[in-house]
Amino acid sequence: MISIRELQPEDDLTAILTLCKDFFSEYEGYHKEFFDTDDLSDADISGRFLQSMESDSSATIIALVDDAIVGYASVAVREQPRFYRIKKVGAVSGLMVAKEHRRQGIATRLLAEAKAYFQRNGIRYFTVYTAVANQAAITFYEQNGMAALHTAFIGET
Repeated sequence: MISIRELQPEDDLTAILTLCKDFFSEYEGYHKEFFDTDDLSDADISGRFLQSMESDSSATIIALVDDAIVGYASVAVREQPRFYRIKKVGAVSGLMVAKEHRRQGIATRLLAEAKAYFQRNGIRYFTVYTAVANQAAITFYEQNGMAALHTAFIGET
């Protein structure tokens, strides 16, 4: 049985850290010369998950299968610079499902709960970033009603 809810202090943070490292490893695969996650420690990444449990403007949404964490989405409400018409925007800074649990609707449910989080916080729009080489993610976001907002480029000097 799949359940979706916010991360709680009693949850197994080790499972989240493993998923997060897998997320970074996959992302690094799109731009090996840009990212270096070989020495990424649990301490390097655990802070944002711990902070999300204490914050009024961010959360970590988890997916569980039989009480084991198999996916997460990190969400936050961010202030925009004053020249933006939209003053606050939601941000999904990570959405990851363990490889063995993909294509079961878990990512769709995590994204739906992220949207619900933003709605509860009065947020109308949200963003998510992914590598342009990550066609599977781009297709997923488009199938879930999202559209490209802008593209970032990287160049060498």
